[in-house]
Amino acid sequence: MKKSVRDKLYARLANLNKVELGNLLQHLDRERNLLSSIFNLLQESIVLVDKKGNIDFFNESASRFLAFSKDHKQVAPLWHWLPALKSFFDPSNNGICPDVLSKEMELIYPEKKWVRIHIQIFPENNDNPRFIVLIQDITAETEENEERLLQERFDSVVQLASEVAHELGNPLNSMGIHLQLIQRALRNMELPTNIAESLTVCQSEVKRLDEIIQHFLKAVRPRAVSLKKENIVPIIHDVLSLMRPQLENLGIRVDIQVQDNLSPIFLDKARVHQALFNVIKNATEAIGNNGWIKISCYQNDCQLIVACADSGSGISGEQAATMMSSSNYSSKHAGQGIGMLIVRRVMREHHGCVELESKEKLGSILYLKFPLPEQNLRKLPNRPAAKV
Repeated sequence: MKKSVRDKLYARLANLNKVELGNLLQHLDRERNLLSSIFNLLQESIVLVDKKGNIDFFNESASRFLAFSKDHKQVAPLWHWLPALKSFFDPSNNGICPDVLSKEMELIYPEKKWVRIHIQIFPENNDNPRFIVLIQDITAETEENEERLLQERFDSVVQLASEVAHELGNPLNSMGIHLQLIQRALRNMELPTNIAESLTVCQSEVKRLDEIIQHFLKAVRPRAVSLKKENIVPIIHDVLSLMRPQLENLGIRVDIQVQDNLSPIFLDKARVHQALFNVIKNATEAIGNNGWIKISCYQNDCQLIVACADSGSGISGEQAATMMSSSNYSSKHAGQGIGMLIVRRVMREHHGCVELESKEKLGSILYLKFPLPEQNLRKLPNRPAAKV
């Protein structure tokens, strides 16, 4: 059996004399200091962790941003500082983690900020993998730039959509009128069953195309958000009912799992309908033909979560990072584009967040996480009154 690179290195070190070994250690120390200086000059916070979330290295930006102590050995695991990442480093995963995780989240400590987190496996050791975690402060971008960029994009899409809807609407209306005239003319005639069924199918398809056009127009036209306490499950079924003909035509199977006794949440029914429509539409584009979509709806102590998993080809770490950071992202292979812009905007309007997990050649999972109403959060029991 051939010796590993590490064994060869140890063997070579064993043959060095003290002077050569001292020179080598000095050289390695200089290289280490040089690399540390480069990392410390970066504005992004960089953290290197193992599969349990224990921190092996962090640069000065991460130390300032998360209020770390100077010695990484005295720093708690990363999920202690970023609780939303605890599930990623959960031991129950049996060491199985996605290659890529990109998400935006709100931090409360050490101060309230919006951050973008990108985790990617470090190609070093498959037996004991480590992960590079990049943390970017996007508070200013979130508050100042993104709405303006999104609005510009939406304005252009609305204009294009209006023109397309107008051009498609006229022939659809004409087809619908003529189908009705044909049906009236043939009403008193005994038609073969297949011809009568064909007329019904044509009318149904014309109506479905019109609904899709109207839905798309509503999806891209900005309007005021009106939050009311609603159950999200009927909205999921409404979207699937609208898309069922397309899904069946593509041979895509949809499975739904819903946790019992889900809490109602504050939402804008129409806007959430738009977001879910685009999530499922993106999943169908990523799959193509003959695949599956699995939708799970559940809640924890503070969030209601809708997870949409698909059997598509997945996306790379570079694509995931770009998709979650740029308002102009589009990828034919990933099935993303204006749909993801709509989803991100709707979730921000609902004070929620979007999270993406993907593994190339296996598929992706998109999470929509809505905050639960305050009264549904776990509260401490009331203490009994003190006796005087």
